[in-house]
Amino acid sequence: MEKQKIKIDIFSDINCPWCYVGERRLKKAIESVDSTYDFDLNFKAYELNANIPQEGMTRLDYFKGNYGDQILSQIDVMDKRMSEAGAGEGIEFNFSSDMTVNNTFNGHRLIWLAGECGVQEAVAGALFKSYFTEGNNMNDTALLTQVGIAHGIPAERLEGFFEGEEGIKEVREMEAFAKSAGITGVPAFVINDQFLVSGAQPSETFLNVFQQVAPALQKLDIEGSSCGVDGCC
Repeated sequence: MEKQKIKIDIFSDINCPWCYVGERRLKKAIESVDSTYDFDLNFKAYELNANIPQEGMTRLDYFKGNYGDQILSQIDVMDKRMSEAGAGEGIEFNFSSDMTVNNTFNGHRLIWLAGECGVQEAVAGALFKSYFTEGNNMNDTALLTQVGIAHGIPAERLEGFFEGEEGIKEVREMEAFAKSAGITGVPAFVINDQFLVSGAQPSETFLNVFQQVAPALQKLDIEGSSCGVDGCC
């Protein structure tokens, strides 16, 4: 029997640690049922803060600007909780006070291009690791180019890519769709173009969702006359 198809659009931002965790949990769920379903995964752009300057800003300044000085006393607890959640999914988070929060628009352009080249999942995962584990600048176009080439984007497709216009319109359209669909936080998973799963849900939750949106046909022990594909009746 042909496997049932499940389309999943993943709205996420490279700056979002829960997006990294959520993507890993989704992947774990998919790997456990890939013999049952045929998955079509697409990463969609969502900027948590499109107004971050091109040069980025320190993580502490970012938190203070968005939540006020009172957030500073909570950062260590937040980081500990996040690191524990990441460790459970094989992710190494390396948070620090001098860590920068980067403008991610160019990163989303790269992820879009990776989709055009059929290597989107690999590139998106590499960007998460590059930022959260290695502490790299996600708006460094030279670095983004290296990541893209290392994970399957042809080098010639990246020549002058960030200096040009390619991918800009597409990223803006994805962001506009997310806004019109009422998506206000990430990660957000749109399944089969109609079901929304919000947040970094446990793998078990994704498995339950798969069963609901694409229930497997169960064969009953009832036989009757029929015609076969060979024309015999």
